Amino acid sequence: MRDLDQTLRSMNPAPAGEPADQTKLESILATSRAVGPARARRGRSKWTWIAGVATVTAAALAYVTLDPFGTAAQPAFAVTPPPLHPQKPDRGRPAAEVLEALASRIDKQPDPRPASWKTEHFVWDSWAFYTRVDNIQVTSAIIPERRETWETPDGAARWKVKTLPPVFQSDRQREVWKKAGALGEEPQQSQGDSGPIAVSASEPPATVEGMRKWLANGQNMGAGLLFEVVPERFQDHVLSPAQRAALLRVLASTKGVVYAGTVKDRAGRSGQAFSLTDRFGGLPNKRTLVFDPATGELRAYEEQLQENAGKLNVRPYSVLQYTTFLTAERLP
Repeated sequence: MRDLDQTLRSMNPAPAGEPADQTKLESILATSRAVGPARARRGRSKWTWIAGVATVTAAALAYVTLDPFGTAAQPAFAVTPPPLHPQKPDRGRPAAEVLEALASRIDKQPDPRPASWKTEHFVWDSWAFYTRVDNIQVTSAIIPERRETWETPDGAARWKVKTLPPVFQSDRQREVWKKAGALGEEPQQSQGDSGPIAVSASEPPATVEGMRKWLANGQNMGAGLLFEVVPERFQDHVLSPAQRAALLRVLASTKGVVYAGTVKDRAGRSGQAFSLTDRFGGLPNKRTLVFDPATGELRAYEEQLQENAGKLNVRPYSVLQYTTFLTAERLP
């Protein structure tokens, strides 16, 4: 498990904020991101992470689109979703204080998970700037995907993915999308499965130091990597209240984390938002984690550009990707 994690990390063309490797970036971006497998294997599935490399580190790349209708039909700047906006900023409160209060509220809650279980079920919606439909990068519409996985204790999994209806912020955007071929108008679906993993999954620790090591998985865990790993772990582990409390305390002890206030996620649920602004991945970006204030469950993740991206055809402060976590449950 650790060997695979290290191999995948080595593929990052801009590890820990270092300059991007042009050759690796071109190779990654040349790979189609058509509807495909979700995080099929517990603790070692890095599909979303690999795709995410192409998002924030691609400033040096010229914009290229495989558009059979001509690049003139695509907008000069990609259509991106609006960012999450704090409803009650309350920015004066330290993030560590808010995170500790949340952790203290949940760490003694009873564990609702069944004592024995056959399947863990996950559902989440996601969108990313580099989304492709029919091997064409879609920049004229926001086309989210719904991903659903079922995993067994031995790591075997089955999954299905489907595209959701395109989203627009104006009639003008819809017209541009139609002229560009109305990509994504017809829903696309894919499904598959994978066999057991060689190493059986173990329960995540419920202590702060244990959780920190579990999240790091042998890596040098800085704040940037932590904000990348946390959403991954909520995609392939159903955590107990005590485990979630430990994870929140790891965040509380991390420098650079800012409390952004109360927000509503893209499913309309209120949560407490915590952000980190840095250069992890290449370009200055702000990543936000939104937690349920009653349970500590992760509700949403968002990545937002913080300045001009050069030849990457997005405006400054554009959202580059997001995930909305809908279901995480153990089934007996």
